[in-house]
Amino acid sequence: MNRKIFLQSFCAIGFFAFNVINGQSSEETLKNYYQKNGLLGSSNSAFIILNEDNSKSLGANIINTQQTYNGLRVYNALGKVIIKEGKIILEKNDFKKNIFITNQGNGKDQFSEDLLKQNLGLKNIVRVEYLPDVYFEKNNVFVLAKELFVTDKNSSDVWHVIADANTGEILTKDNLTVECNFEHSNGYKEQEKESSPYVNSDLENQKMSANSSLLVPSNASYNVFALPVEAPTFGGRSILNNPWDITASPEGWHSDGANSYTNTRGNNVYAYSDQGNTNNPGYSPDGGSNRNFDFTYTEGRFVNPFTHRDAAITNLFYINNKIHDVFYKFGFTESARNFQTNNFSIGGIGGDAVRAEASDGSGLNNANFSSGYETVISGQVFLLAPRMQMYLWDRAQTTADPIVRYQYNSPANVASRPKVMTGSASFGPLFFDGQSVTGNLAVASPADACTQPAAGSLTNKIAIVTSASCEYGLKVLNAQNAGAVGVIVYRPGSDTPLNMGPGTYGNQVTIPAINMGMTEGNFLVTEVNNGTAINTTLLNDFNGFKHSSLDNGIVIHEYGHGISNRLTGQGYSCLSTSNSTEQMGEGWSDFFALMLTARPGDTSALARGIGTYSSDQATTGVGIRPEKYSPDFAINDYTYQATNSMTGNSHSTGFVWASTLWDLTWKYIEKYGYNSDVLADPNSGNARILQIVVNGLKLQACSPTFIDGRDAILQADMIATNGADKCMIWKAFAKRGLGVNASAGSKTVWTDQVEDFSFPQECNTVLGTEEIKASETKYVIFPNPTYDEFFVGNIDKSKEEVKINVFDMSGKRILSDTREYTSKKGISTKGLQKGVYMVVIKQGDKIQTEKLIVK
Repeated sequence: MNRKIFLQSFCAIGFFAFNVINGQSSEETLKNYYQKNGLLGSSNSAFIILNEDNSKSLGANIINTQQTYNGLRVYNALGKVIIKEGKIILEKNDFKKNIFITNQGNGKDQFSEDLLKQNLGLKNIVRVEYLPDVYFEKNNVFVLAKELFVTDKNSSDVWHVIADANTGEILTKDNLTVECNFEHSNGYKEQEKESSPYVNSDLENQKMSANSSLLVPSNASYNVFALPVEAPTFGGRSILNNPWDITASPEGWHSDGANSYTNTRGNNVYAYSDQGNTNNPGYSPDGGSNRNFDFTYTEGRFVNPFTHRDAAITNLFYINNKIHDVFYKFGFTESARNFQTNNFSIGGIGGDAVRAEASDGSGLNNANFSSGYETVISGQVFLLAPRMQMYLWDRAQTTADPIVRYQYNSPANVASRPKVMTGSASFGPLFFDGQSVTGNLAVASPADACTQPAAGSLTNKIAIVTSASCEYGLKVLNAQNAGAVGVIVYRPGSDTPLNMGPGTYGNQVTIPAINMGMTEGNFLVTEVNNGTAINTTLLNDFNGFKHSSLDNGIVIHEYGHGISNRLTGQGYSCLSTSNSTEQMGEGWSDFFALMLTARPGDTSALARGIGTYSSDQATTGVGIRPEKYSPDFAINDYTYQATNSMTGNSHSTGFVWASTLWDLTWKYIEKYGYNSDVLADPNSGNARILQIVVNGLKLQACSPTFIDGRDAILQADMIATNGADKCMIWKAFAKRGLGVNASAGSKTVWTDQVEDFSFPQECNTVLGTEEIKASETKYVIFPNPTYDEFFVGNIDKSKEEVKINVFDMSGKRILSDTREYTSKKGISTKGLQKGVYMVVIKQGDKIQTEKLIVK
């Protein structure tokens, strides 16, 4: 069941809302409400409160609940209640009315971690944390199930798993680690022991100092790329003194209430290098007793990025803290499950500052964020601190200046060959410290290594394999198991090398691998097959590589995953593509990055890319998304329908969501004014849109669709302003196909979304390219964008004929139509190419020009 109660007018709340009796606890209030409305079904059903957050911006309490049956939680049976001014004004739930239990058992004798490992396909589980058992709906009945978090030793993955308590069957699983590169995947290794002293001591520190007096922040200064500078290509560094917000970080950035630090560690984040890929805190720069973090930074084609490691870690520390402080002011606080060691008795649990790992040794060209979890169930605390992993990104290479990843040592005629461009593997060793491997080349058999070569056939060899047929990680693992010390993967049909992702098996690889093109690969195969012994070294030249820790936009994006995950539903596993294919996490993260790096003087005409610095593009580049972000359809014309062709790609799906939010941003700015500093003026358009998006995250249910996200933002506007911006919001969403009649379809199907460009009658009946207020003196064209035809509305009743001409952007007339004023016939665009056109409407002396988007 999904029940929604929402008021169109807060003024009428006394009639519709459920009154809260003064002095009642939240639990009593909800119990009375659920019972009165029959929402829990049988008498065996009850509920628990998962979290209660006091939202200052909404002036309301947001309470997340979960249904129980016979004392056990029902999986994904989640509820949300909003209490404002003593009344329940919004309630939604996914409670189960009819619960039939089958095969209950007790699960104790049959279930084992060995069985779990087998069913998960994981060989090295380093940590398992069990939550209380749940009931899971399977084929319309409910089975007893284990809910647990599993940390994989050989990757960065932290799995949230529901397993049958009796058989060990995996009923559902999702990964709490979100990898954020548009193009490449990565392989990483997880911390050897998640219950490390760092995690546990943080929670103890929080407990010890919860009731102590706040310490006066120690002075500190940082030489960093200060916001709104997005990355080094957008501006220079500057010295910041004591840049924290005292409300968000009452003891500054270097104290957790129990300890004061002089390195890049504090209450909100611990930033350090993990070049060795140990996933334990490594080197962190020390600012001395004065906490002066001013370190040398020089970047260039022949500069090794590790020469300015201190500057990169300092920047990572700064931007993590800055994001914490900004979003604290917009509602990502202790009671909203934010990331802090010490919560200062304000709410939440604490003990979960961000572990920010710079120059991580487990991959290249990527970044990821694992949100961890923070929850209390039946009085038990379940906690895992978040981890951010930031990698080096390789430089742009050309045939004249390739990245050096190999060296032919002999014979001389091969050693003298010019180097060719190669791609990297985001798994296996990266050789950050100058290591290398050397061996003679050998052609694998089978050539693609998709099945295991004969045991020992590649001992101490560097194997040559083709890129066809199976995952890169599997090829390299098979060669490794046959004795190879390294692998060269070549593309038989292209001379363009690719960077290689790990797939399913890359986390088991311990040898290096590179990718090269067809011509060089065929040469090597021919020479080796002719008996030439080619001695080769695999290595890595990092000169010119970039620290993604210096890319504020990417860091904000990563941290944004933590914000959206912690604010939605139960605070974990609610933004998984296994539960909703329209997972918009990438969209919120891009939106946050755009908002915090907006510069003074920016306008809607400035199209913006994401990740241009790390991907070695100009600041005007597209970055790592399909198009730049712009409200101009001539630049970015993606609409909701486009998500149907994005199967399996949450980054592109999120791009469509962020495009919609970016359109809405400029409507808010148009109405309320622009201020790039979102903390400077809470009434600016920038601050208002950021606030309503954060509030929407809090109001939406678990596993939201685009439609759910839209509705949550509309609800946030209604609660906070009584719907002052309702029509503006509707028009922005309708412009991208999320109108009144848009449909998300099934949450588990990627290809059944239906777009619609209409909005409520009270907000006008049609959508123009610009925001059009329909009147008797202005024509309107709709739908816009259009696929096969458009209509002209608001025709003057003067009885004069109407002439409609369509021109392309060069001024050439493409279509012409003359009709009676009474005609309601559409104008076909089926013969037009996708693009932007101008429509000129003439009736008597009245002439009007409108822009038309044809998709």
